Amino acid sequence: MEPAIDIDRNGLDSRDHRRRAVIGSSVGTVIEWYDFTLYGLASALVFAPLFFGDSGVAGMLGSFATFAVGFAARPLGGLVFAHFGDRVGRKTTLLVTLLIMGVATTIIGLLPTAEAIGLWAPVLLVVLRLFQGAGAGAEFAGAMTMASESSGTRGRAFTAGFPGAAVYVGMAIATGAFAALRGAMSEEEFLAFGWRIPFVASVVIVLFALYFRLRVKETAAFEAAESAGTVARAPLAEAVRRHWRVLVPGMALFVFALPWVYIVQTFAINYTTQTLTVDPTHALIGLIAAEVLTIPVTLGAGLIADRIGRKPVLVFAAVFGILFAYPMFLLFLTESSLLVGVGLVLGLAVVQGATIGVSAAMLAEVFTTSTRWTGIAICREIPAALVGGTAPFVATWLVQAGGGTPWLVAAYLVVLSVIGLVGIAFLPETLRREAGEPAPAEV
Repeated sequence: MEPAIDIDRNGLDSRDHRRRAVIGSSVGTVIEWYDFTLYGLASALVFAPLFFGDSGVAGMLGSFATFAVGFAARPLGGLVFAHFGDRVGRKTTLLVTLLIMGVATTIIGLLPTAEAIGLWAPVLLVVLRLFQGAGAGAEFAGAMTMASESSGTRGRAFTAGFPGAAVYVGMAIATGAFAALRGAMSEEEFLAFGWRIPFVASVVIVLFALYFRLRVKETAAFEAAESAGTVARAPLAEAVRRHWRVLVPGMALFVFALPWVYIVQTFAINYTTQTLTVDPTHALIGLIAAEVLTIPVTLGAGLIADRIGRKPVLVFAAVFGILFAYPMFLLFLTESSLLVGVGLVLGLAVVQGATIGVSAAMLAEVFTTSTRWTGIAICREIPAALVGGTAPFVATWLVQAGGGTPWLVAAYLVVLSVIGLVGIAFLPETLRREAGEPAPAEV
């Protein structure tokens, strides 16, 4: 059995190295979620008429289907790159995933529409979405791994919260850019060229992130595993064989957490502005507020989890999801911009703020160095493909099945939150455990 790596003793020696590791992991996460948020917003607001030639339900289903395609590629990309991340190293692999994400997003902004090239427009969109999904599937799991391995035991949930908070920095930048352009242009101008600007601008953020990634050293935990000869030859097989007791409830946790993001981030914007009568600019402003507020909530949840434990914070998030699903849609149905904003803030900031960083620390403390990236990728990316990326598509279909009402969507969120609560119950409490230390059931 691989010895547990004591990251407090073998971790980076200086604060400067730790700071670089956290910044380097976080800036890549900014670009990942900037890219994914842009695609989600464009799916909700512009892709249906431009790439599918239909602004109605059929066009929206086609648009949301391409959104889901990216998530279908996430497990494959996540596991392939996680293999190399656990075999070759964290730094090099994260450089590759960053470039794949950024290049794919930039090219999307340059694609001709269906009016210009017909069927090739949605085909090329799907191909680029697959590349985007493959890179994203590994990026965040790798960022969580690097940040967690660069932290001491006492503050790991707080440190691991920085890549989680960076998710919402990327989201807020993307949503802010979309809202500013949408508000400054007529609808015709926005559809003609305005939506392309933030996609092409992705190249600037990629160069910024690349600068910081190149300054990061390999994590000391991975170097220690290399020196000890404990790097796994087949990380996926080892993760399944040694940690299946964690993988199953870990996936259940993300079956709950991930759909909430895409229901609020993508579906709710379309539902409140297209089915209901909320002004699109007001809805985007509410979403920006939700994303910005999620940043301090994520870091605050990490501080709390470092004091009272990981599980109580995660349980709170799942219970809140169960209780808030129906009230959130009641707030949306008021069609008041203010109350819709409140629903967006609570639906995103509370659920995600309490789960994203805390779950990263817990999973880092469960998996050994040789399987850490792979284990985190399995827990996140399989649910991302099954219920994360498909959430806007399923929600749109449920609204149609419900005669235009959102109550089946609320019920769907409740069921997923219950699944998450059950999964959390079966996860071990890892407060003050050294990263990679075996759980009692594994000893």
